[in-house]
Amino acid sequence: MDLDTQLAELLASMGVVMEAAQPPDPEPPDPQPHTQADSQTESDAMIDDGDVSGEDTSLSELCLFQTSREHYGVFYRLDLIAGAPQLRVFLPDELSPVKMRCYLVRATACSPLREWFTAAERYDGSLVYEDARDSTQQHLLFAAGELMKRLFWAGELEEQRFPPDVEVRRLV
Repeated sequence: MDLDTQLAELLASMGVVMEAAQPPDPEPPDPQPHTQADSQTESDAMIDDGDVSGEDTSLSELCLFQTSREHYGVFYRLDLIAGAPQLRVFLPDELSPVKMRCYLVRATACSPLREWFTAAERYDGSLVYEDARDSTQQHLLFAAGELMKRLFWAGELEEQRFPPDVEVRRLV
């Protein structure tokens, strides 16, 4: 098995669908220019950010990537999926064939983290509020991610014991 196939299988186990190489399109270019929102929708359609067990196959509404300042070689992916925040923690691991481990961290059903986003989405505010909604949602996801990271690091990785506010599952 070649390296590209191994990488594709690894990424598929984390819920990432690789874009297939497409032959050049013989059709003339579209006279309608694509907006950034169109490009976002098209690229999002190529990615399945749902739970790898098949429980949730919703697309990510918002996605942020971060590197850790406190932990060398660690990086994070924050997603807002079906109105709930999800955190993926990628750690270096020399013993793993892919040299990394990945954990999926989600707020438990009783955690207020899930309610933050649904309450903000349900609220029908003024035009000013609506204009600021996307930016506010990004900041809210960032804040939820900071809390989820603290809860993750407060746990014990080797024993798979974490605070009851989050569910943690090793993906890779």
